[in-house]
Amino acid sequence: MAKRVWIIEGWRSTELFWSKTIPYSALSENQLKDVLKCLVAKHGLTNDELVSAFARKNSKLYVSHLEILGSGISKPWWMSCGGNPHFTVRVGELPH
Repeated sequence: MAKRVWIIEGWRSTELFWSKTIPYSALSENQLKDVLKCLVAKHGLTNDELVSAFARKNSKLYVSHLEILGSGISKPWWMSCGGNPHFTVRVGELPH
């Protein structure tokens, strides 16, 4: 039986620069959203961009750098955050 895992990846354009596989039970979907946002902030945003990403959405200051995109209910399931770089997470399986 295969072991379910989360596969988190960092991309610069189409180049994979970082990858981490962790047990599926280690993080919830909400925790993964926070992880993606933190990784984008760390690797891709200036201090000003980070502040703007937390501004109210109807503010002129707001930018969508930390918005989470997802596949919804379609398979395969995934979430993504950021522009360039961007980070993704998906469910995978490792052989037992």
